[in-house]
Amino acid sequence: MEILTFDDDLLGLEDFATRLESFINIEHRYVEGGLVVGLNSKFGSGKSTFLRMWTDSLQNKKEESNYIVILLNAWESDYYGDPLFAIVSALIDSIQAEGKKADKIIEAAKDLGWFSTAIANQIVSKFSGIDSIEAGEVAKKKKKERSDKYSMLSDTFSIYEGRKHAMQSLKGAIQDFIKSENSEVLFLVDELDRCRPDYAISYLETIKHIFDINRATFVLAADKQHLENSAKTAFGPNLDFDEYYRKFVHREVSLPEISDKGYQSISSKYVNFYMHGEGTRNCYMAIQDSRDSDILELIISCKLTPRQIQNVFRVLGHVLETTEEKKGDINWCWAVGTILMAVLKTANHSVYNKLATQQMYPQDALDFFKDKLNVQYEDWWFSLCLTGGGIAVKNDETHESIFKEFGFMDKDSTVRDLLQFTTGWGIYREKNRFNKIYEKIEQLEQWK
Repeated sequence: MEILTFDDDLLGLEDFATRLESFINIEHRYVEGGLVVGLNSKFGSGKSTFLRMWTDSLQNKKEESNYIVILLNAWESDYYGDPLFAIVSALIDSIQAEGKKADKIIEAAKDLGWFSTAIANQIVSKFSGIDSIEAGEVAKKKKKERSDKYSMLSDTFSIYEGRKHAMQSLKGAIQDFIKSENSEVLFLVDELDRCRPDYAISYLETIKHIFDINRATFVLAADKQHLENSAKTAFGPNLDFDEYYRKFVHREVSLPEISDKGYQSISSKYVNFYMHGEGTRNCYMAIQDSRDSDILELIISCKLTPRQIQNVFRVLGHVLETTEEKKGDINWCWAVGTILMAVLKTANHSVYNKLATQQMYPQDALDFFKDKLNVQYEDWWFSLCLTGGGIAVKNDETHESIFKEFGFMDKDSTVRDLLQFTTGWGIYREKNRFNKIYEKIEQLEQWK
């Protein structure tokens, strides 16, 4: 379910995009050359979706913003071996898509390609001529000129000097284009944190050395912790990453945390998409407000990312799929127990396994719901796990005695407080219902 525009935004990020644009416009005044902004957010938090929506918004108001917007997926270009080709190629494609010429940048890129074996063939093959009519003779002539020119560079120092001059020429060609068009070039870089460590570092260095150009901005959407891991893989565990990162990134901002309203929007959308399949799937669980509230409380308590929430609903959609005749027939405790296990599989695999194997002890379970999940009614969730056989019970203990031990039931109370759960699980007398839920989820995971 790909979201492309702010019209379909589930997290309310359009206002953040507007504020980020204003921030960039102001920060240009305080930075010499190009501006690099780190957009930090953990993996799966919605950075890619935000960049797609923001790109669409900027392109739709191009006349008033005067931006050339280039969306780059660093991970997809990882196999090129050199990020320079990926960035320059995307820039040229965007310029030509606007109906403008990029001949000087192309020629400068080709010149630099002769000094960079990793990108030479890619640049020359992609930009092999000026146009289809002149391609034959002109391309042959250009190739001979370069061959004659660079064949004289036999010593290492001369090659170094030639590459340095070629890099300056490419940088100058890009700068001249930006000045002539009176444009701002905005590079939105996604998935840098998924790249090989050496490629991620090379990407940062390329931005620093080639694209440190006035009115050029890079927004690097990445999980900073992942980038730190890449840098330490390359330079050793004692690297002061914050200081290293500051060499490349001028300013850092963070994607806003998901609000309760945002969680509600995602949950409502995914219930229909995954559990009803937009009208193509029947759900064994009755979709009602109480079940929606159970799902919402858990994903908010666990602070799940959009990608994690998507995975939870994907699991629920498959595990709870049924026929038209059995639609909504599952007992409510089985339904909520399945929701809990699907969330825990993503958010806390240790507790997920303990509930499945009756290795969760009463005090540990209560502490988990009260302190770590911080749910509103920890005794309610505790009771669900206890009556569903997920919590370890000694031979001389009963559900009632455990309830009284933890203060959920007065000594003189009856068992009616537990009745809703014992009936909610139904007449099925399996000792550990949570293990049965676990088996269904794990069976699904084997189909990946």
